[in-house]
Amino acid sequence: MISGMVKSIALRGCHNLIAELGGSPDRVARAAGLPTAAFTDPDMAIDGAALATYFELAAMHCNADDFGLRLARRQGLQILGPIWVLARSAASVREALSDICAHMAFYSSMTAIRLEDEASGVALAYDLRAPGSVSTRQGVELGLASFCLELRSSLGPTWRPAAVQFRHAPPADLSAHRQVFGEMTLFDQDRNALILDKASAQRPMRDHNDRAYRAMAASMRLQPPGEAPCDEVRVELAVRALLPSGRFDLPAVAAEIGMCSRTLQMRLKRRGASFQGIVDAVRIELAEKYLRHSRLSAAEIAELLHFADSSALSRFMKTKAGATPSEIRRGAGATGPRPGLETPAAPPGRG
Repeated sequence: MISGMVKSIALRGCHNLIAELGGSPDRVARAAGLPTAAFTDPDMAIDGAALATYFELAAMHCNADDFGLRLARRQGLQILGPIWVLARSAASVREALSDICAHMAFYSSMTAIRLEDEASGVALAYDLRAPGSVSTRQGVELGLASFCLELRSSLGPTWRPAAVQFRHAPPADLSAHRQVFGEMTLFDQDRNALILDKASAQRPMRDHNDRAYRAMAASMRLQPPGEAPCDEVRVELAVRALLPSGRFDLPAVAAEIGMCSRTLQMRLKRRGASFQGIVDAVRIELAEKYLRHSRLSAAEIAELLHFADSSALSRFMKTKAGATPSEIRRGAGATGPRPGLETPAAPPGRG
């Protein structure tokens, strides 16, 4: 599983936050394997898995289980640069979210983001592409909290999403999450998603400006993404999007990305990849994340990932990942805290 790259502006505010929480910013950066230059050059491409690891290590090091939520209050969606400039001048919340989804490759090839129409409104599905052994909890919470806080600036200070879903297990203390997202904050789910009712999605953006929107849209059309997704990544993103529905076979995925099945297979083959290999990689990654970071049983995980039963999941993981679900849950291959990254002896209070 390739995690993709992210612009180093994603690190904005991290050093100060870690220091304020009583930690050592340089120690966390070294442990995560991030180059020093990434903290001064906002346009450097950094490895997505290293970034996700950095967020997790920072949370552990600072004893701040809500590190991603805290960071969201400092960063906001401004780190998306021209994507946010375009989105904030859109006519409606839905249009703004759709624009962000369409142009995310300008900022990150790690982020899998999709706007899905549902009976009650729209869902912003959000994933970070990283190997299953790499926890993305803090990064996912950072991303969805950033969306939630920015939308509140347009929809009003009392606005809350209809619901928020996370794949990972809930923290011991839910107060910080409920303050950001509201009471309908759900864990151990089949996706990470921010759900908006129809009325909220149709509301205008606070800074809506037709002229500015048209100018920015034209400008972005002339600037192709620095890392346009290759065929394997497009297939992976489609599989992630379709997996919860259970229809993620070759014809469905090919239709999702606008190709016929035969053409897709041929293009993947030329790149030394296969459709089934990509599907297997996504299911391995998600199974590992559920086993390591959720409270779901093997049977529940098997159902979410559309295996016949827990035995089928166990055979699949043993064959493809080299460990059974029970072995992974016990820590087989777990990364764990990095050496020399002890938690501060007297962690500061939560704020």
